[in-house]
Amino acid sequence: MKLRLLSPAFLPLLLSFAALAAAQIPTIAPPPIKMGLWQSSVTVNMSGMPNNPNMPSGAGGGSMTHVNQSCMTPDSWRDAFRNMQQRRQQAASANCSTLNVSQDAHQVTFDMNCSSQQGFTSNVHVQMLLDSEEAMHGNATVKMSGPNFPQGMSMTSIITSKFVSSDCGDVKPGQSKPVQP
Repeated sequence: MKLRLLSPAFLPLLLSFAALAAAQIPTIAPPPIKMGLWQSSVTVNMSGMPNNPNMPSGAGGGSMTHVNQSCMTPDSWRDAFRNMQQRRQQAASANCSTLNVSQDAHQVTFDMNCSSQQGFTSNVHVQMLLDSEEAMHGNATVKMSGPNFPQGMSMTSIITSKFVSSDCGDVKPGQSKPVQP
């Protein structure tokens, strides 16, 4: 089974608004946040992943933190939203269902459950809180099992994002730039 992670540039924003795509709401208006340069920190804690020489050190267990800056514009938000809709369609063909979708002006939560003919299952829970137009935080929990890891694998991501500036500098819309944690 191949795991494809979301672009670090928009992970917090996509997670926070994925419920919109999951609910197939036709609007693609930008979220109630400031547009410009955002810095996001994602700390991933994993356990139970089988050893794989192609994975980064510590990926089988333990914790990794990634800090990125990304440029959010109304156009890059719409592009990210369209990509999320395409991923939702792919997820539907992969036998995934979205449940418990809840959204208001300050938070988004949802669950997603997937299963495959190869015997893999995954359960995802996402909660993102919009603290203000300049800050958000949340978490995502993934629990997986399958023939290659019958003991199960879990991954918890702690996400914090903050607005940095209305000027994105050298960070292009839709791209991200790694920052030292």
